[in-house]
Amino acid sequence: MHGPLYARSGGSGDRSVMLLHGLVSSGDLFGAPYDRLAEDNRLVVPDLLGFGRSLDPSRRSFSAEAHLDALDTLARGLGLFDSKVTVGAHSMGSALALMWAGRHPQVVDRVVCWGAPIYSSRAAASSQISGSAMTRLFVMDTGIARRVCALSCQNRVAAGWITAAFEPGLPIPVARAVSLHTWPAYRDSIRDLVIEPDWPSLLQGLTSSAVQTELVWGSNDSVGDQRYAADLSAAGIAAAANPRLTLVDRANHHLPMTHPALCIGSLAGS
Repeated sequence: MHGPLYARSGGSGDRSVMLLHGLVSSGDLFGAPYDRLAEDNRLVVPDLLGFGRSLDPSRRSFSAEAHLDALDTLARGLGLFDSKVTVGAHSMGSALALMWAGRHPQVVDRVVCWGAPIYSSRAAASSQISGSAMTRLFVMDTGIARRVCALSCQNRVAAGWITAAFEPGLPIPVARAVSLHTWPAYRDSIRDLVIEPDWPSLLQGLTSSAVQTELVWGSNDSVGDQRYAADLSAAGIAAAANPRLTLVDRANHHLPMTHPALCIGSLAGS
């Protein structure tokens, strides 16, 4: 542990790679294939604040600033500020990666986002992510969500195995991590890192730096407004940040698990 965050790390070199997972997940999302990154780099894979092995039942605030401060503590503890850092991020972790790059443009040289929840407005984000009954339960009806989350918290082991049974396509460690969070962690993180982010500002924040940005989606990914992201780039709003948009044919929202070689290659810009 470094401050409030658990992280697995390994390798050495003049460069570091940090991988950030999405909502109700953990660093286990980036499984064994990603360990090859430690052959030539320092590899750091945290469980984000309030999730996975960074679960903190006593904490009540999980704002974007709290997430960023926790990453800073981790980076200082591991000496990441002494090297260039490439950040790869899945889903919710995308906004956090861009925010952290904007806070440390002298350190971060590249950000790759897989399945970023980019939307044109808060209303658009809320409408899209409320499309399923389960998501609507958690996003729109906080009274029920609190009770469901409390029940899950009281039975985390059972909840994890139930998720594994109903999601056989997910690796067991990833499925079991779904229950490893609290209601405040879910509530604040989905608000600040999924619904509220101002994506044009986040991308423009990298304008004065040399940070390269790549946005990657699977063609079957329903998360994020890919057309809006393309319009941002075409309109030149984010052109100075040089975002590269990539679409992976017949892939879904789980790119880091289904296409690890492709994701590893994108971290190197290939």
